[in-house]
Amino acid sequence: MEILKVENLCKIYGAGETKVSALDNVSFSVEKGEFVSIVGQSGSGKSTLLHIVGGVDKPTSGKIYVDQKEVLQKNQEELAIYRRRQVGLIYQFYNLIPVLNVEENIVLPLKLDGQKINQDRLDKLVDTLGLTNRRKHLPKQLSGGQQQRVSIGRAIINAPALVLSAQGVF
Repeated sequence: MEILKVENLCKIYGAGETKVSALDNVSFSVEKGEFVSIVGQSGSGKSTLLHIVGGVDKPTSGKIYVDQKEVLQKNQEELAIYRRRQVGLIYQFYNLIPVLNVEENIVLPLKLDGQKINQDRLDKLVDTLGLTNRRKHLPKQLSGGQQQRVSIGRAIINAPALVLSAQGVF
């Protein structure tokens, strides 16, 4: 079953002499359960693609379907719900909230959505991520790898249809 379909996605920044085509008719699909990597040089449009698929940015043209529903037709409120419920975004620099502890950072999407926290699911996730003894620590009290795992936990706490990760390669 197709979970993601991208059709003729284009993103153009600027105009005239400053025009930059970040994405030029990108099309692909991903089946449910598949793992896909987007690989390319710096500036090739990888992050732009992920931001558009994740509903953070809008394309110049093209279509995106998640679970056979068109994403780009959604209004701002619907896009916010889409980002919280359907997409888990893991950023290269984690984007953790510095005043929230491990648990609070992980459950943030649920709280923003007014959902009840399933303590058993949270406990299992924290344990799976190897953060049981760090659950009350703030991000600055964690190693880089631990911060990354908190970011992963936050991305998957609500079992999204897609998990998108933008990781740099040095």
